Amino acid sequence: MTDMSKRQTFQDLLEGLTTAVVWIRSDETIGYMNIAAGELFQTSTSRIVGVHWSAILPDLVEDVHKADEQKLTIHEYALILPDFTKVRVSCTLAPYEVNDEKGWLMEIFNTERHHRIVEEDERWHQYEAGNLLVRTLAHEVKNPLAGILGAAQLLQRRYSPKDKEQAFLDIISKEVSRLKNLVDRMLGPKQTAEKEPHNIHELIRYVLQIIEGEKPGNVYIKLDYDPSIPEVNIDFEAMVQAILNLVKNAIQAMEKHGGILTIKTRVERKFTLGTKTFPLVAVISIMDEGEGIPEEVFDSIFYPMVSSKKEGTGLGLPVAQSVLRQHGGLIVAESEPGKTVFNVYLPLNTED
Repeated sequence: MTDMSKRQTFQDLLEGLTTAVVWIRSDETIGYMNIAAGELFQTSTSRIVGVHWSAILPDLVEDVHKADEQKLTIHEYALILPDFTKVRVSCTLAPYEVNDEKGWLMEIFNTERHHRIVEEDERWHQYEAGNLLVRTLAHEVKNPLAGILGAAQLLQRRYSPKDKEQAFLDIISKEVSRLKNLVDRMLGPKQTAEKEPHNIHELIRYVLQIIEGEKPGNVYIKLDYDPSIPEVNIDFEAMVQAILNLVKNAIQAMEKHGGILTIKTRVERKFTLGTKTFPLVAVISIMDEGEGIPEEVFDSIFYPMVSSKKEGTGLGLPVAQSVLRQHGGLIVAESEPGKTVFNVYLPLNTED
């Protein structure tokens, strides 16, 4: 095998790696990056070769020459991609010579999936704790709900169908019936929810209709939909409660200063939920511009009775997570001042 063919073989091996590899020249510009690195940084080799290495990894190290003698490893580096998404990576930087030119070899490992699996395991424990309390409280509220429904039905008999009061009483009866059914499912044995195909955008439309009357005037709603998402098998009433809790939280977070509530729908491919990887997952992202969730309570927000709001019960998020778990899905939160996002993941049945 000639030297040329050897170099081509090694080049092919590097291009076939799933680990991102970047070689930095002695003048600190990028001399090479493999396909995996291009996918990670969302760029191409032709655009990045010759550019200073800090253009793709700003503030990774103060001076790359610190790696002249021995390998450096940087953990938990937050990489901001061109589409403004944040990915956690670990980087190793080591001296490496190519064609008699000194430089540095950099390997970048995407640790986002590992972090998400660990976080999902924690969310599962939170779900179990929350589910126990939710079932206890559901038993306590069942009788008052029956009383409210009975009173609303008695009032409905006093008005004709044409009276404007009748419309409000219809909403009360409908919502109390929905909550009563939700309570019954929470108190019942653990079983698969009764699911039917539904358009998730119709689900969102119904939730927004419910909260229209309590939305402050300084809060605006922006919808960013992917219309190609197929129908999803869900228990509609239960999912209404889950999304309603998230939307209400987002609105309450912006009551003081106002802002935009953005609801975005997308599809993720080859997405892992728990220990199972799904070909397609529908994602409903609920974003607000509030003050954010305090760091001291963020890791516990899906536990019952944990709330950053003075008047909060700490039950909305555990109930929502419980509903998603019954659907094989998950809710994941991200928060910083001025931007809080709750991502709702729902597996799609590709056979349909």
